[in-house]
Amino acid sequence: MSNSIYTFKFSPNWMLLTNEISQIDRFDAAWATIEKREGQTLKQLKSIATVRSVGASTRIEGSQMTDDEVEVLINNLGVSKLEERDQQEVAGYFETLELIAESFRDIDITENNLKHLHNTLMKHSEKDAWHKGNYKQHSNVVEAENPDGSKYVIFKTTDPGFATEDAMAKLIAWYKKDTETLPLIKAAVFVYDFLSIHPFQDGNGRVSRLLGTLLLLKHGYSWVQYVSFENEIESRKSEYYKILMQCQRQRPGEDVHPWVIFFLDCLKNIQRQLMAKLEVQTKSGKLTVREKKIYSFIENHPGSKSGEIAGKLNIPLPTVKRILADMVKNKLLAIHGAGAATNYGIEGTATIKKDLIIRLTNDERRKEFVLTNQSSSIEIKSILLTPLFEWSDPNEWGSQLTKNGLYIQVTCTSGTALKVQAPPILINPSLYHFRPTIILSQPINIPADMWDKVPYKKEYPIQVTIELIGAKERFDFDVMLVYDEG
Repeated sequence: MSNSIYTFKFSPNWMLLTNEISQIDRFDAAWATIEKREGQTLKQLKSIATVRSVGASTRIEGSQMTDDEVEVLINNLGVSKLEERDQQEVAGYFETLELIAESFRDIDITENNLKHLHNTLMKHSEKDAWHKGNYKQHSNVVEAENPDGSKYVIFKTTDPGFATEDAMAKLIAWYKKDTETLPLIKAAVFVYDFLSIHPFQDGNGRVSRLLGTLLLLKHGYSWVQYVSFENEIESRKSEYYKILMQCQRQRPGEDVHPWVIFFLDCLKNIQRQLMAKLEVQTKSGKLTVREKKIYSFIENHPGSKSGEIAGKLNIPLPTVKRILADMVKNKLLAIHGAGAATNYGIEGTATIKKDLIIRLTNDERRKEFVLTNQSSSIEIKSILLTPLFEWSDPNEWGSQLTKNGLYIQVTCTSGTALKVQAPPILINPSLYHFRPTIILSQPINIPADMWDKVPYKKEYPIQVTIELIGAKERFDFDVMLVYDEG
C-alpha cells in the first residue's frame, strides 16, 4: 500500500494495521451466518443500540440526557413537545439515524445528500433554522470542555466560504474516484477530513458519527447497526479528542495513521461487545422474570449495588443478593469491588478492549491505570517507534536509540501502599529493516509478573504507572506500547 492517502501522509506499522483489518474482516465474513441465526435477538439489540447511539452522540456535544430519558423521548416522539434543545437534538439524531438505517443503499456520497442529512439532524431546532442544510458562514473551531466547565480549542477548522466549498468538493471527488484504498481505511479518512473541514456551522461532530455508520453500511458492514459506535466514542472521548489534536497539529499534509488505528480499534471493540451481547442474550432467554428485571437494570445502570437494585425494583434484598450471586456464577454478571463497595456490571464489558495503544512522548512520558479487582490486568506485548528526526537509512535508528538510552519503567502501588517496580524494559536498538517494531519475547503481564504470588483482594485497587525514561533531556522518538487490558 502507498505511504499516502488523499492529501495525507500514511505511515503506520503495516503488520499491526494488517492484523487490525484482518480481525475486523474475519468477523464480518462470519456475520451473515450469525445474522440468520440470531434474527429475533438482533431486533432487540438494534433497539438498544439506537438508544445508546442517540444518547452518546448528543452527550459528546453537551447534551445532559441519560439513555433512559432518550428512550422515553424516542418512544413518545409523536406526542412530545420538543421545547428543550437537548430534546431537539435527540429527536433530530434519532430521525437521521433511522433514515440512514432504512435508506443507506440509496444515499450516495454527494454534497447534496450530506446537506440533506444535516438538515434532517437540525430540523427540530428553531435556533438552527438559519444554517441547517447549508455550509457554514462563520468561522468555527473544535472545542472540548474541561472539568471546571471552561473550554479549550482542539483544532482550528477550514475557513468558511470558498475554502470550505472547495475542500468538501475535493473530499467527495476523492472518495468517489479512489478505488485502491481499503474501505475501512477510506471511511476513517473521510470522517477525519470531514471533521477537519467542519463544513457546517454546528452539528459537525454528530454528522461525522452518522457518516461513519453510513459509510460502513454502504461497504457491507451491516453488523454496525446492532451495536453503538457512538457509545464507544463517548467512552473514549478524551482519547478521541487527543488523537484528533495530535494529527491536526501537522495540518496540512499530516500523518493520519493514529486516527485510522483509533477508528479500527473502536470497530474491533464494538464487534467484541456485539458478540458478548449475543452470548448474554442467549443465556438471558432462560432467566426468570425477576432475573430479567435485575439484568436489565444493571445493563442500563452499570456499577449498581445490591441495595440500590432492591430499592429500585422493589425486590427483597436477600432475594436480590441470591440472584446476583447466581448470575455472577453463570457469568451473566461481573462483580467489582469488595465489602460495601461491591457493585455489578454486565459480564464481558470489563475485558473487551484488546490491542490498545498508548503513546509516550517528550511532553507526555507517563501513563497511569487503576486495576480495580483481581480480574483486572494489563499485558504489554510490543513496542512501536516513531522517529522525530530526518533519516535516510534505517540503520540510523539504532545509533539514535543507543544515545537516547530509552527504557520503560512499570511501577505498581497497591491499596495497602506496597510499591513494586518491574525490571526496566529496555528499548533494544536491534530492529528489523524498515520495521520499527520490537516484539517482546515475553509479554509483561501486570500485576502477575510483579508479585511473588497473585495479589490478594486487599491489595486492590492497584495503581499502575508506565513511564518512558532515558538518558537525554529530549528524546528522538515517540514510543507506543501495544497492550491488552482485561
